[in-house]
Amino acid sequence: MKWISEQTPSLERVALVEGGRVVEYHERMRDELRVGTLLHAKVDRLHPTLEAAFLIATDGTPLYLPINETLETLRRYPEVPTIGQAVQVGQTVLVQVVKEGAAPKQHKVTQNITYGGRFLVYFPYGRRVRFSRKLDLVVQQQLAKVIPVAEEEGILYRTEAAQAEVGILMTELKQLRARHQHMLEQATLEQDEPLIIQEAKRLSHVTEALVTTRAEKERLEQMGLQVERPVIKGRLPIMEQVDRTIEKALDRVVWLDGGAYLLIEEVETMTVIDVNSGKTVSVKEQKRTFDQINEAAAVEIMRQLRLRNISGMIAVDFLRGSSKGQTRVTQLLKERAAHESKQIEVYGFTKMGLCELTRQRHGKSLFERSRDHGQLSRIAIHRQLEPRLIELATHAEAAVVRAPLALLSPLLLAESPLELLLIEGEPGILFTGTKADCDDFVKRH
Repeated sequence: MKWISEQTPSLERVALVEGGRVVEYHERMRDELRVGTLLHAKVDRLHPTLEAAFLIATDGTPLYLPINETLETLRRYPEVPTIGQAVQVGQTVLVQVVKEGAAPKQHKVTQNITYGGRFLVYFPYGRRVRFSRKLDLVVQQQLAKVIPVAEEEGILYRTEAAQAEVGILMTELKQLRARHQHMLEQATLEQDEPLIIQEAKRLSHVTEALVTTRAEKERLEQMGLQVERPVIKGRLPIMEQVDRTIEKALDRVVWLDGGAYLLIEEVETMTVIDVNSGKTVSVKEQKRTFDQINEAAAVEIMRQLRLRNISGMIAVDFLRGSSKGQTRVTQLLKERAAHESKQIEVYGFTKMGLCELTRQRHGKSLFERSRDHGQLSRIAIHRQLEPRLIELATHAEAAVVRAPLALLSPLLLAESPLELLLIEGEPGILFTGTKADCDDFVKRH
């Protein structure tokens, strides 16, 4: 298994490839609110019954701050203040996203923010020292005497801290404190860690990576991964395969070998998957054929759930095979679920013949991220445009781009590899060439 990372001016994209197939895909806008994002937000209203405050980010995104995530609760612990004592309407506070919200729920945020480093995790208001569970008591006692911290500060020593010199630990803590001071002084939005670093930490058994930037290579090598960084113009060739996979993952239909197919329908409350035999029908041994199709479908369904990040309640309408076939399908689903990092519960078949399962929710699905009120979302527009612009930059200096201008990221406009001439409309690249050629194209059209 190998991580593949691609950076564009506005996007971070990460894919996990196993046996030549993409099994996981993650992406985020650089200015998007995700878990770990640090930002300033204004308190909009208080809700005493919920003991929470509702905040508004600078881009208008609503946020939810419960009382136990406020600084006043940290300072007074074990006493718990009222929400009116903790924050006031109109106040601007520095918060960090701890849980992504899916409509109609808001993003959950905390004032007990954290900054992650290689050896330390710094809590400006954490008020205690913590240690990785993999560090034994003797090492913990030694590390606790290494770095003095203020009363309101907190530190978590990662496992790697046991092998680091004191000077290195002090330098990293100084850097993390400087990051916090910068966030206090600047009304900016900042991601806690690069996306590839977050995912590499989550799946520690994946030991290889293919990246495009020196910073990614250095960080991943520090974490013990074998990292390849080819020196090429344009994009990594394998990212074209990722693009094709993601394009197919946005389709409702998934074809299986032999002509059978899956029909995946995501609705607001659940996901329904229908297994269809297509032209794969054997009249003489129908149940055996259906069992074979169901087994292949079960394997592909688990891959699609992971690739598309589908979560919540899931109902699968398998073909009507034998009872032994149903048992085998249930076993296959559970075996595949055991290899997932997200918790999956397989409940088996109902009297109606539907197979029920649930998958732990972590952010939006690929489909939810790609659509916004029936139109292409902001991230989908940039996913479509930016990789293509990187390819074209190898032989062109300018491009005429059509897109919803209000949704374009300022980072794309400032850091695009090509000089852009923008036209309002459905996203697409209309023309490329020299700046003069593009100007002439715009005048003629």
